[in-house]
Amino acid sequence: MITIDGRRVLSRRDIHQRHGYALSTLERWWAQRNTNGHPDAVRLHGTLYWYEDSWEAWDKKRRTPEGMLTRAELAEKTGYTIRYLEQLWRERNTNGHPPGTRIGGRLRWNAEVWDDWNRNRLQIDDVEQPAAHDAADDDLIGPAEFSRILGHADTSTVSKAVKTPPPGWPEPDEWEDLPSGRKRPKWRRWRALAYRDHRADRPIRRGRRPGSRNARYPYAGDPRLTLARQLLAERSDATNAELIDDLQRRSDPPPSSYSTWTKILTSARSHPQEEDD
Repeated sequence: MITIDGRRVLSRRDIHQRHGYALSTLERWWAQRNTNGHPDAVRLHGTLYWYEDSWEAWDKKRRTPEGMLTRAELAEKTGYTIRYLEQLWRERNTNGHPPGTRIGGRLRWNAEVWDDWNRNRLQIDDVEQPAAHDAADDDLIGPAEFSRILGHADTSTVSKAVKTPPPGWPEPDEWEDLPSGRKRPKWRRWRALAYRDHRADRPIRRGRRPGSRNARYPYAGDPRLTLARQLLAERSDATNAELIDDLQRRSDPPPSSYSTWTKILTSARSHPQEEDD
């Protein structure tokens, strides 16, 4: 590795070999340096070189614009699982998920826009801090106390809600660093009390739709099964992921989960036509 003034440098060909960028792309970025902030070059024996640390820092900033987060970074920020974030993205046509931008080969989302959307999705604004409350209600509580307030025997429900929030679930006010390296969510007590008092007023849909539990075969009589049959007839070669994206767009809200659509498609393939009693 060549050094200049004690600092490692990279030629255009070095950058091409390390990152795989086309030489024509590297030349274009250099030609646009007055507008894109490309670092200055040093000429040695007729060849242009760039200080390695400066060029790598510029490239990282170019690939990760300020305020744009990957799905993994959103998971770290929110505490949600990657799988749950993927589900929200698959259901974007029905839940209003903000659009993503592909940067450096990876999808990213504007953190501020995503946060605003998530707050509205959870209807957090419906549960505002009371104008007057006991000072004790401002203390921070963990999952165990939150569970006790909700009347649960253990923390499993609260732990699941942190990763897959139901409507109205409050975001943690703080995250406590544990010796194990994990983080423990904490909420203001008044948020837990407000959620407990408001959640009974929210519509909750559980399990299969009415009339499907005692059906002759899974989802018999369910309009989603009819829709799945129609789509399979139209796109017999499509993958499940492609079919489910289309089903989410065509179905009436509220949207079904990815796993539910998978079961419906399985039933549609096994029973391509409505069967009589």
